[in-house]
Amino acid sequence: NNVMQKKLWIGLEGMEFYAHHGVYDIEREKGGKYIVDVFVYTDASQAEVYDDLSGTVNYELIYEAVSKNMQEPAKLIEHLAHNIINDLKTFVPADDKIRIKIKKIKPPLDGVVAASVVEIEI
Repeated sequence: NNVMQKKLWIGLEGMEFYAHHGVYDIEREKGGKYIVDVFVYTDASQAEVYDDLSGTVNYELIYEAVSKNMQEPAKLIEHLAHNIINDLKTFVPADDKIRIKIKKIKPPLDGVVAASVVEIEI
C-alpha cells in the first residue's frame, strides 16, 4: 500500500484507581487514589487512513495493563510504572516510545501536597 508512515502520540489520560501502594503499612492498608496517563508514540497511519483498529495500539489493552498492575500492591510508584511498561511492551511495537505518568493523590506528607508524581518515557 502507499500509506505514508506517520508517528503520533496516542493514549489514555486520567485513568483513576483506588489502590494499595506505598512504603508504609498504613498506606497499603488504607489505600489511596491514583491517576495514570499512558501515551504511546506509534505509527497509526493505517488506522488513520483505513479506520481500522489493527493499524494502531488498542486502548483497551493499555487500560487492562494499567488496571492489572494497579491491583498488585507495590511500595514505590517507580516500580509500579516499571511493571506497567513491561506489560505494555508485550503488545506495543518495539520501536515505539511509551510514556507513563503516575500521580499518587494527597500523599501522606506533613503538609498540603496535591500529588507525588513519577513520569517515565522509554
